[in-house]
Amino acid sequence: MKNNHKKKNFFKELKTLFVLVVAAFTIKATLIEIYIVPTGSMEDTILTGDMLIGNKFIYGMRTPMWVGLPYTRIGFKTPHYRLPKFTQIKNGDVTIFEFPRDPFQKYVKRCIGIAGDTIRTVDREIYVNGRFVEFPQEGKHINQNKLPKDQIQSVIWSYFKGNMDNLSNFVVPYKGMEIDFEKVKDWQSIITLLVQDGNEVRLADRKFTTIDPTEISRMHGFLKYWVLSFFYSDKRKLKQKEKKEKEQHYVKLMNNNKSNKIYTPWQIPFSNIDKKDILNNLYINDISASDLKKIRLRHNYYFFMGDNRDNSWDSRFWGFVPDYHILGKPVYSVINTFNLNSKFFRFRLVL
Repeated sequence: MKNNHKKKNFFKELKTLFVLVVAAFTIKATLIEIYIVPTGSMEDTILTGDMLIGNKFIYGMRTPMWVGLPYTRIGFKTPHYRLPKFTQIKNGDVTIFEFPRDPFQKYVKRCIGIAGDTIRTVDREIYVNGRFVEFPQEGKHINQNKLPKDQIQSVIWSYFKGNMDNLSNFVVPYKGMEIDFEKVKDWQSIITLLVQDGNEVRLADRKFTTIDPTEISRMHGFLKYWVLSFFYSDKRKLKQKEKKEKEQHYVKLMNNNKSNKIYTPWQIPFSNIDKKDILNNLYINDISASDLKKIRLRHNYYFFMGDNRDNSWDSRFWGFVPDYHILGKPVYSVINTFNLNSKFFRFRLVL
């Protein structure tokens, strides 16, 4: 009798635990989530190591696009839906979104341009639809850019015709925007948009993706090595070990893509290919660009920048964020996990 009673209690507790775990992950996926900021791209508005509480329903609660083991890449994609929103994303909103080149990474940046906006920058000053945009109160410039050279040189949006401080007029893509293939000059950015817009795009037998092995490997093992850093006395040796593991992971991903003939748009030297050959061999949903002639976008897009303008890996380098990658808005900064002094507790609203 006692054994049966113990078994019943065990299964009852197990059931309760299961319900609690499911409820916790449901809340995390749809309502509220906690984020730790790994970089200084939003300083001094948000500091490196800040723990943020994010509101995931303010822009319309999005059901999960992926189901699997938390904090791993083991799982599968699922159809997703977005429920009615409380408010639209506005210019100047600090926003949480999935990084287009690796949706497993969550980014926090300031929205500079919404769909349909015309943007230009002149000597670090931003103009949206012809109006000057005030620099964020706690934002900052630094004298020397701290971004790695391979990132600074990764601008695929050649029609910006500038650098991070000077960008000529460009329009943030919007739902219904028409792309005329005969008029395309920058195939890399257009193909990136088409893939992000949900199309299957290939050049002959090469299939395109916007998921970048470089970005996946760059963050590979981040959490593991952050935890190990508290226990390792030889930080240099730990850094070397982390670097080697990232490089091995990158090679593995690249070899896998190569064997499956999967490429990113910025891997193909389109400037060396005749335009007629591109039109005849570029297929969008199995229809050649020469036959399709035109296509309209199905999603709205956003242009984001960090408040730490000279040290931010943002839309100036990797492009636009589609509406389905928008997650929500950071509401509170609670503590700083990288700083154990007086700045550890940072109870404040994120503006």
